[in-house]
Amino acid sequence: MDSIFKYVRHVIYCLLTMSFSTSILADQKLPVWELGLGASVFSFPDYPGSNEQNTLVLPFPHIIYRGEFFQINQRELVKPLFEKSNLEVSLSLSGSIPVSSKDNKIREGMDNLDGTIGVGPVLKYQLFKQGLNNLQFEVPIRAQMAATFTRLSPVGWDINPGIYYFVRKNSGPHQRAKVSMGVSARFATEENHNYFYGVSTKDERLGRPAYQSSGGFSGMNYSLGFDMHFKKLWFGGFWRVQDMSQTAFKDSPLVETYFSHIFGLSLTWNFYQSKETVSGLE
Repeated sequence: MDSIFKYVRHVIYCLLTMSFSTSILADQKLPVWELGLGASVFSFPDYPGSNEQNTLVLPFPHIIYRGEFFQINQRELVKPLFEKSNLEVSLSLSGSIPVSSKDNKIREGMDNLDGTIGVGPVLKYQLFKQGLNNLQFEVPIRAQMAATFTRLSPVGWDINPGIYYFVRKNSGPHQRAKVSMGVSARFATEENHNYFYGVSTKDERLGRPAYQSSGGFSGMNYSLGFDMHFKKLWFGGFWRVQDMSQTAFKDSPLVETYFSHIFGLSLTWNFYQSKETVSGLE
């Protein structure tokens, strides 16, 4: 892991150097709509802490909308609620994929994990801006719900305060690039921790004792990402490391590793980009 954090420190240095060498520019002019289709490769664990890693190649829709009343970006759906000076409050929607326990050795015999939907307010405060580059503090607070096609069941709350740094290069609405990096902490309720890491007495077996977690610290997240637009092509990727070595649930028998890695790469052909533009930062 030392080599990972040395690499992250090197990236931080490079981004800061890029930032302070950038001239003062106005906000970007961005298309209101972007629609595209391409392919992606994703690698992710069944759940953070699992040794079962999945790698999928999938069709990937590129859908971006920058409207006045809501926005859709690569991470989430956002509804602005309040904006003044460097402060913004919005409502966001995010989610995770379901996990089949029969395909996960350590969860064999347990109930499947449904996909989750998280919804709640996100506070964003811009700490620093130079040209198109900015440093931003974010605090999402979300109610988490296990979701199927027929029902939603509450599975607690979480809060994810973090700092994110963005470096951008813009040569017009159809030719631009962005590099981002971030570090965040996660805290969640007892109910949320036990949805993923709890083991009931009916599910205990040799090597998997009954376990119940308290609420509290859920780990650190370190992320790097990039996306590049060149005319009708979009190329993007991300890498995220989750450190669970000091979490409230670190002793759960369902935690096989304290470090989980998630990454993805996508290439799309954007067949539609609106002529109408808006000012802002991507």
